[in-house]
Amino acid sequence: MMTINNEVQKPDDATLILRRVLNATPELAFNAWTSPEHIKQWMRPEPGMVVPSARLDLRVGGKFRIQMKNPEGEYFTAVGEFREVKAPERLVYTWDWEKDGAGEEFGEVEGKTSLITVEFLKRGQQTEFVMTHSRFATIASRDGHAEGWGRALDSFAKFMEG
Repeated sequence: MMTINNEVQKPDDATLILRRVLNATPELAFNAWTSPEHIKQWMRPEPGMVVPSARLDLRVGGKFRIQMKNPEGEYFTAVGEFREVKAPERLVYTWDWEKDGAGEEFGEVEGKTSLITVEFLKRGQQTEFVMTHSRFATIASRDGHAEGWGRALDSFAKFMEG
C-alpha cells in the first residue's frame, strides 16, 4: 500500500493540526492509540526514546500518564484527562507535562495545559487520522510539539502496518 506522509498545518499561533492516512481500520487505530501496551511500542517523539510506563483510564474524567525517557536518561512525562471518548471515532483530552516525571505516580504538572482532539475517520480500508492540538502557550511550544508529534505519528503509522 502507498505510504502517505504527515500533513502538518499551523492555522494560528496556538494550534497544530496533523493528518495522515493509516493502513488500518479506525477500530485498530483507536485501539493502538489508547492501549498502554501499544503506546509503549510506538510512542517515539525523539529517536531512541522508550516508554517505561503508560497508564490510561479510558473514560470521560479518566486520567492518563505516559512516561517517556530519552537515551540520556531524561524523563518526559505527559499527563491529562479524557474529556470525550467515542470509540473508535474520536478522543478529546488535556495534555500537560509533569515537572519531574521520573517517579512512578502522578506528579506536579507544569500547568501549561493544552487540548488534543484525535479523530479516526474511515476511508475505505484505511483511516484518516486527524489530530488537532490546541491552546499552546507559545509558538515555540507549538512548533516543538509539531516535531515530536510528527516523529511519533511516523512511528505510529509504521506500527499500524505491523
